[in-house]
Amino acid sequence: MNRQHPLLISALVISPLSLANVDVGDNIALSGFGSTSWAKSDNPTPLLINREISDTSCFDCDTTFGLQLDLFYEGFKASAQLVKRPQDKWSDPELEWAYLAYNNDHWNFKIGRLRNPLFLYSEYYYVGQAYTPARPPEEVYNSILGITFYEGASVTYSHDFGDQYTLSLTPFAGLEDSRQIELNDDTLLELETDQLLGLNVTFSSDNYRWNFSYLKSKYDQKVTLFNRFVEEEKDNTIELFSLGTEYEFNSLTLSAEAQKNDRNYSWYLLASNRIEQWTPYISFAQQLNNDDGLNGQSVRVGTRYDIHYNVSLNLEWQQFYANDQQTGEFIATPNEQDANLFTVMLNFVF
Repeated sequence: MNRQHPLLISALVISPLSLANVDVGDNIALSGFGSTSWAKSDNPTPLLINREISDTSCFDCDTTFGLQLDLFYEGFKASAQLVKRPQDKWSDPELEWAYLAYNNDHWNFKIGRLRNPLFLYSEYYYVGQAYTPARPPEEVYNSILGITFYEGASVTYSHDFGDQYTLSLTPFAGLEDSRQIELNDDTLLELETDQLLGLNVTFSSDNYRWNFSYLKSKYDQKVTLFNRFVEEEKDNTIELFSLGTEYEFNSLTLSAEAQKNDRNYSWYLLASNRIEQWTPYISFAQQLNNDDGLNGQSVRVGTRYDIHYNVSLNLEWQQFYANDQQTGEFIATPNEQDANLFTVMLNFVF
């Protein structure tokens, strides 16, 4: 069974013993990753939160670059990941995580800034080399406005069942936090999180994995439109449930994932087939409002070409549709309800 892609590649990316690392010393490892693309839509209304791709050729809408430093001493680990995300300026990258960890047999403890463990690709969300399509399915991964980390702690208990199966349980909790999100050029969202609690459960074997997550958070919200204060809401809550799975059948990989929160629910199906260095893929996704009305949907066809074990190229076409007076994956309500998005993306890790 060929397990090189995507499960082995994702392990290479996040493992401190990866070939895509620079060994600074016996207890220090430095690694990095990046993506850059040409992307263009045929609709003037921008697509995708934090990327805002429109009908003008864009060479920096997806640009990402990250560095990760890991320090080890016996069962202790310190890790920090600094990322220039698509929405960031090069002069103002984001510290995506910075934590201290201790591992003891079946137990792993972490404290600091941690990645939200919500979806199949969450741990390596910005590492384009670690997943097949040019971008993780937006309907699911943008469901919480691209928020990827929290300040707090987690405890993971892992248990192996024989040589084939592994079960991991991770309860996590977040502290008070604040952040700003630019939904578009005219709308600024400010969030003050009071508390965050969650649970992640993963079950994996040689050729598949399942991921379940639950998140509950209490927060205050302030919306500023056109640089004028518009609305402030106190004591909001959000509950999110997600379930995802990924199976490999020799060269064929099937993935499915869904999430439901207080405002909407969304899902996708993704199929890919590795043929030597080529991996063609196809996906379908939908986002729905909680009254069962369709908000938007997309279909994607593309191929990935592995230039080297740590460098890949994506050629992709994606069609988005927003239901009448809905936004779908557009930044604002579009005048034209559909859009064709073309992408050529280069990914690498080192």
